[in-house]
Amino acid sequence: MPPIISFIARPNHGKTTLLEKLLAEFAHRGLRVGVIKHHVHDFEFDKKGKDTWRHKQAGAHTVILSSPSGIGMTRDVDADMPIPELVARYFHDMDLVCTEGYKWEGYPKVEVFRRAIGGEPLAGRNETWVAFVSDAEINTDLPCFGLDDIVTLADFLLTTFIKKRRVTSSLHCAGREIALSAAESKHLENVVLTTLASLRPQEDLRHISLKINNDDC
Repeated sequence: MPPIISFIARPNHGKTTLLEKLLAEFAHRGLRVGVIKHHVHDFEFDKKGKDTWRHKQAGAHTVILSSPSGIGMTRDVDADMPIPELVARYFHDMDLVCTEGYKWEGYPKVEVFRRAIGGEPLAGRNETWVAFVSDAEINTDLPCFGLDDIVTLADFLLTTFIKKRRVTSSLHCAGREIALSAAESKHLENVVLTTLASLRPQEDLRHISLKINNDDC
């Protein structure tokens, strides 16, 4: 499972603007990055009057728009889907997943705070906070970056999280180890993580070491 980093802030403090700049920097470095935007209210993703909107309004549970350049999907759910399940289902081939929101989930957090907007940084800070991005001095021992320090922030996140990522897999059959190609190993990892995310959504799947034994092979 790719590393997950949450970007949090009070309203209008610029987390979306920061994330836009950071995503451009990651893309420039050749990274595949997924984004989960958390929305606490009901929403309508599709555009009113479009064919896919009409299909959904007519009663479809899931609608996918497929094209040569991308796909889009709307799907009914019974509850807010946990981050591990979202990542395992839709972001398993990413190098990194960034979330906007999820203040109280247990993932590493970067808080954006602009003194020019007013107020104070978020209350309730805990060990999941890993950095600040701000136009002011913050009373903290955590790394602090300026609003335009995109390159150095990207360096920090990649060094701290992506380079520490270690997912290993080995397949043992009848007492012997079977060498897996990178593609085979990735496919096996995705199958297992997707299954675990659906069966045990409460588990922390950010780091996993996978070993499969089957004596009946």
